[in-house]
Amino acid sequence: MAKKFRLLLLDANIVIKLFAMGLWDQFLERCDVHLSRTIADVEAHFFEDDEGQRHDFDLSSYEASGAVTVFDVTLAQDAELTRHFGQAYLDRFDPGEREALAHLVTSPDPYLICAADSIVFKVLGFLNRGEQGVSLEEILEKTGCARRMEWQFSKAFREKYTQDGFADKLQQS
Repeated sequence: MAKKFRLLLLDANIVIKLFAMGLWDQFLERCDVHLSRTIADVEAHFFEDDEGQRHDFDLSSYEASGAVTVFDVTLAQDAELTRHFGQAYLDRFDPGEREALAHLVTSPDPYLICAADSIVFKVLGFLNRGEQGVSLEEILEKTGCARRMEWQFSKAFREKYTQDGFADKLQQS
């Protein structure tokens, strides 16, 4: 089966959610996943179940097998991202989000990014690149793994915050 989502950047919260849902391996069969080094090595390594039990996972075997592409971000890529934003935006990025967005913004490839944090979608709206955002709900639907999702993983969440970022840009102009 051809992968339905190519060049898909995931934030740590999406990786964690997929492991918690038991969908990670199935997801990798259907999507071409790219992770920043910080997300792969630092931010995404466990989830807690409904009873508070911790479940650790290790992404290094997925990287080693080629199931996941892990990338590093250069200082020049980070500088290109930060030149677009004031401190109010920059203070809201966590390191993994910042790397994923810097990679997306500086790459000639048509990456999509999936997150569950409003700042990611606001950035895309601000940069007039809203079409490069996608919610976990949308991906799961299009890959035949549809599930009922919480607000932060929904299409409506992505659309709202992308529009908010676009409005921020208009106010700044």
